[in-house]
Amino acid sequence: MTQRSRMIGAVIVLLLLGTVLTGCGAAPVSQNWPGLTVDGDTIYAISGAPQEVYILDAETGAVKATFMPQGLGDSRGAVNYWSPVTVGDGLAFAGFFQEKSDSNGLYAFDPETGQQQWQILVNSQILPAPTYVDGVVYFGSTDKNVYAVDVESQRIKTGWPFEAGSAIWASPLVADGRVYVASMDHYLYCLDAETGEEIWKTEELAAMGKQPLLVDGILYVGAFDGRVHAIKADSGELVEGFDFLAKNWVWSTPLMADDQLFVTSLDGSLYALEPATGNVLAPYPYNSGEIDDGKDVIRANPVEAGGFIIIGTEKGRVIAVREAQRGCSWPSGTPESAVYTTPVVSGDKVYVIQMNGQVHTLDVTALETGVCAGDLLFSPPEND
Repeated sequence: MTQRSRMIGAVIVLLLLGTVLTGCGAAPVSQNWPGLTVDGDTIYAISGAPQEVYILDAETGAVKATFMPQGLGDSRGAVNYWSPVTVGDGLAFAGFFQEKSDSNGLYAFDPETGQQQWQILVNSQILPAPTYVDGVVYFGSTDKNVYAVDVESQRIKTGWPFEAGSAIWASPLVADGRVYVASMDHYLYCLDAETGEEIWKTEELAAMGKQPLLVDGILYVGAFDGRVHAIKADSGELVEGFDFLAKNWVWSTPLMADDQLFVTSLDGSLYALEPATGNVLAPYPYNSGEIDDGKDVIRANPVEAGGFIIIGTEKGRVIAVREAQRGCSWPSGTPESAVYTTPVVSGDKVYVIQMNGQVHTLDVTALETGVCAGDLLFSPPEND
């Protein structure tokens, strides 16, 4: 078995363990990492057991509607896998997969009522959130393909899909007529957004599971070799002199804030990097395990709110960090509370979804006081 095969196999085992484990006698956890999307006054939470899309009022958490694909038949005992929801062109889009079902693929539904509009069948898992740009939905799948669907015609565009060498776990990044795709096959691809033709691919790097960040013509992408790779967007060449290595996998999209590149790692640390060199900027890194003198893991992307960098951890903590110091932390206190899904900042709130499917809100304005004030906004029926 090759090193690449061992790495991908280990990742798949890790994901599957995270999707089905439940605490003994505890409320069921989400069947895969739950999705969380906030669009204006509406939240789209992938929650419950079996999972479905809950369309929530962002202020009250009241359920406005739900979405499940039509024609599934008896799904009792079935395990559902979803991508997070993406909203665009007056529609909501999500990938859905259920074992032994012939209804798997990309679904478009009414973002207010949950009424199904159309579907594109793909007999594989769509793990990352679809990307909507200018009337086209781009998404990757575990079948190695990247698809582009024209919303008006409800068909896959001519020239697509593009086939990579292994599964796509990262959302495509679309900018300036190009589609940038990180793949588990160790390559980052640049495709023509119209035709699907390959423009370039990088030299072999490492397995990559999250969308790259594009800033000033440079793509920054985290990888399972513990590195953040800096790549020239016009050519696919590595940026000379950029070098960063964490102590474990980087399973997140970097964040640019205040001219610093913030990166989280499975080693439980938040790093601040100099964007040109990858050098770690003092006083970073911040170790999230310092709260209880234990090891923690960070898979979610870092986000910025109220002048703080917000991180979510495997132990269910949401931590506000500034200058490598903890401003405040919000512990949930339950073993099923891991935060694998990136928190969403909208207005004066930070929205968080846990592995138990619960959605919480934190008050951004309270961060300066040293208090992460959290409120339970939504709990799926199985967890009531």
